[in-house]
Amino acid sequence: MKVPLRFQITEYDCATATLENALSFLYEREEIPAEVVRFISLYTLDCFDKDGNSKEGGTSKAAIELVTTWINDYCKTHDFSLIAKHLLNEDVNSKELKKCLSNGCIVLRTYQDCEHYVLITDIDEDYVYIWDPYYIAREYYDSDRQIEIIFDKLFSYNRKVKMSRFLSVTHRDFALGPIHNRECLCLYKQIK
Repeated sequence: MKVPLRFQITEYDCATATLENALSFLYEREEIPAEVVRFISLYTLDCFDKDGNSKEGGTSKAAIELVTTWINDYCKTHDFSLIAKHLLNEDVNSKELKKCLSNGCIVLRTYQDCEHYVLITDIDEDYVYIWDPYYIAREYYDSDRQIEIIFDKLFSYNRKVKMSRFLSVTHRDFALGPIHNRECLCLYKQIK
């Protein structure tokens, strides 16, 4: 049984929620090993904020890399068909992302007032379809014509972002951002 994608429950757990949402997007609930969810929960939220508060700085690129390695190692010895590929900098581009989406989804580090993880579930010529785990009011993007909030696609996306915004090198909401700071995790459901 598929379950709806969820929202983060703190100001900091966007990566944790997005990684779990990637599993929910790709698999039926019964297919997801609890051990994978446990590992995600244990090893995300590894950053300190500017005041030195533990776990209140979100999730680092190093933690995402660790999750990538662990998933690939886990799947070699268990009956779980997932492949993880961590991409950085110039490798995070529309060609690579479209390739990933042919049989998977993408955990992307983007921006929403600060660095923020979201799930990309589809791309077409005009839009990127994103599940943003940060719950906001319906009118939040009323003055931004490049972003549309969606409330009725609980299993796939809650934002439609114009491709021009997404591909920009700015720090505007849902942009890929500067090439030297790009990061994503491609998750592919391996066909048996």
